[in-house]
Amino acid sequence: MVPRDELSAIARRYDTAMSRAMLRALGLPAPRVVRRGVPLVRDEVDAEVRWCFENHGSPMDLLR
Repeated sequence: MVPRDELSAIARRYDTAMSRAMLRALGLPAPRVVRRGVPLVRDEVDAEVRWCFENHGSPMDLLR
C-alpha cells in the first residue's frame, strides 16, 4: 500500500483533473485552476473526471 504522503506528492507534481481529484480524495486542498482567465468550477472538474471513466466505445464494437 502506498503511503498518503507519497500519493499527495505524486498528485502535486501534476496539474490535471485526476491529480486534483486525488488531492480532494486525500482531504487536501486542491489548487484552483484557471483556464482562459476563468476559474474552473468544481462541476467542470467532476465532469472531466466522469468523462475519463465513461465508456466511449470499445475496439470490440468494430467486430460486429
